[in-house]
Amino acid sequence: MSHVSGIARKGPWAKRWAIAAALFLAGLLARLALGDLLASTPFLTFFPAIAASALFGGWREGMLVLLLSAMAAWYFFLPPPGSFLIEDAATLVSLLSFLAVGAFVILLVSALVDVIRRLETAGRAQEALFRELQHRVANNMQFVASMLRLARRDVADAGASEVLDQAAARIASMARLHRRLQDPATYARGLEPVLRDVLTDLFHTMPVELRLDIRPAPLSLHQMTAIVLLVTEAATNAVKHVFRPELGRRFEVELGVRPDGRLRLAVRDDGPGLDPAPAAARAGQRLGMHIMQALAGQLGGALRIGGGPGTALEVEFAAV
Repeated sequence: MSHVSGIARKGPWAKRWAIAAALFLAGLLARLALGDLLASTPFLTFFPAIAASALFGGWREGMLVLLLSAMAAWYFFLPPPGSFLIEDAATLVSLLSFLAVGAFVILLVSALVDVIRRLETAGRAQEALFRELQHRVANNMQFVASMLRLARRDVADAGASEVLDQAAARIASMARLHRRLQDPATYARGLEPVLRDVLTDLFHTMPVELRLDIRPAPLSLHQMTAIVLLVTEAATNAVKHVFRPELGRRFEVELGVRPDGRLRLAVRDDGPGLDPAPAAARAGQRLGMHIMQALAGQLGGALRIGGGPGTALEVEFAAV
C-alpha cells in the first residue's frame, strides 16, 4: 500500500487531481446506479472514493473528493432532490455527519500512510547500518589475517608457523565469503545455488563429485549465512586433508526437516577420517573444527561427528 501511495504522491499535481476526480465520479456513478437500494445510506459509495483519494494523492485530494461528494449527495440524494435546499434539521445533520466522518477518514488514512513511511525510512536506515556493520566485520577479519601473517615472521617453530599460516588463510577466506554472503540478493534463488556456486569454486581444480540434497526449509538470512560458512569450512578441510589421490573424491551436503520440525544439516566426505599423522595437519583440523563448532552454535545447535568411513558432520537446529 505504501509503495503505491508513494509513487502516486511523487507524480505531477495535475495527475493526482485527475485521479481524485475520477474516484469521485466512480463513487457518484455507483450511487446513481444503485438508486433506491441505498436510499437510507445516500453517502455509502463516496467513502471508498474519499479514502482512496487520500491514499493515492494526499489529504488535499481527499478533501476535494469529500467536498464534491457532499455537494453531489446534497443535490441528488438529499430531500428535496435536484436542489441545494435544506428543508429540515435531519437533512442538515446528515450532511454535517457525512462531512465529519469523511474528514476523519482522511485524517486516519493520512496518519497511517505517514506511519508506514516512517517505518520504511527506519527500515532503510537499519538496513544501511547493518550493511555497514557487516562491512566493518569483514574489514576487521582481513586486518586480523594480516596481523597473523605479520606475527608468523617472528615465529621460528615450523609447526607454529604453519598453524598461523592456516589461521590467516582461513580468516581471509571467511572475510571474502562474508562480504559475498551479506548481500540479500545472493539468496534470491535459494540456498542450494549459493552452496553449489561456492563449493564449485572451491573444488574447481579437483575431480570431486559434489552431491547436494537441500530440501525446502524456513531459514533466516543469518542461518543461511552460517550454513554456507560451516559447509565451506568443512569443504576447506576436505580440500587440505581428503581430496588427494587414493583418499577421497565425494563431498555430500544434506539439509532436511526432521519429524519434530527441527532442521538437520549433514556434511560428509569419503576420505580417511579425522586422524592424519602430521602434527600440523592435526592442528589445522582442530582449528577448522573449532570454527565449525562456533558456526553450529550460531545456528542454535551442536556439531556432532558421525561414525563410518570418511568424515560425517551433523547439526540439528530449530527452524525460523
